[in-house]
Amino acid sequence: MDAGLGAGLHESSDEEGDLQMLFQELCQLQAKRRRLEREVKKHKHFEDFLIKVLEKIPKGSKAQEEPEQVLLEAMVDHYGRLFSAGQDAQKHLGAFSNMSHTIHQSLQSLEEGHRALVPSLKIQLCQLQKKCHCSQEWQRRRVGHRGPYQKDTGSHSDASLAPEGAGSGGQGGLLCLSLLPQNVLLDYIRLAIDNMAQRCHPAAGGLPKSMDLFSKLDLIQVRRVAMATVVSAPVDPPRSCVAAGAVGHRGPWGSIRVSTNL
Repeated sequence: MDAGLGAGLHESSDEEGDLQMLFQELCQLQAKRRRLEREVKKHKHFEDFLIKVLEKIPKGSKAQEEPEQVLLEAMVDHYGRLFSAGQDAQKHLGAFSNMSHTIHQSLQSLEEGHRALVPSLKIQLCQLQKKCHCSQEWQRRRVGHRGPYQKDTGSHSDASLAPEGAGSGGQGGLLCLSLLPQNVLLDYIRLAIDNMAQRCHPAAGGLPKSMDLFSKLDLIQVRRVAMATVVSAPVDPPRSCVAAGAVGHRGPWGSIRVSTNL
């Protein structure tokens, strides 16, 4: 009887141990269930988003027969292309930013160059305005003196044909002449040579029309040499020297005595 009671007590203790183990497992399972419910709630928004995306994906006639894995692969591929497009757009945006920075630097350098160039351009503009003013003044005086010069060339001096300020002999006149165009300056020199040749020519009728520029220059040179000879000749030479060793020569500008004993 004691043995049967001991066996009964042993069995009851085993049952209590099993019940405690089962209770512990039940508590663990309940805790695991609560943890899984929290995880499900955490991913509920993502699940809803995936469901909406799957609803927006066009379905064909065989969409119901396609497995779920194919739809997921299509979705992954679609978002992969979107990600690649986003990276390309970011690269283009970076290149555009670099180009904009380079253009900004170029504009700054151009602005600095423009600021440095403005003073020199102002100086050149003033010089051109002065040159234009001298040229206009020269043309006006030339037109005003052309008629009287053709009628009586000898009655007008070279200074009357020069631009204003050129006859003073100062730096202003030289600057005004230097600012004249080349063709206008050559025309002025030609008119001055014509005027000097007209004065040196002995005939009253004026210069022949066929006389060229070099002939006029020769005429001026001969007149200059003759005047120098007259100035350097004695004022009242002895008659014996004139009778013995001198020959009288009458040129177109008067009597010139040239000694033959030199």
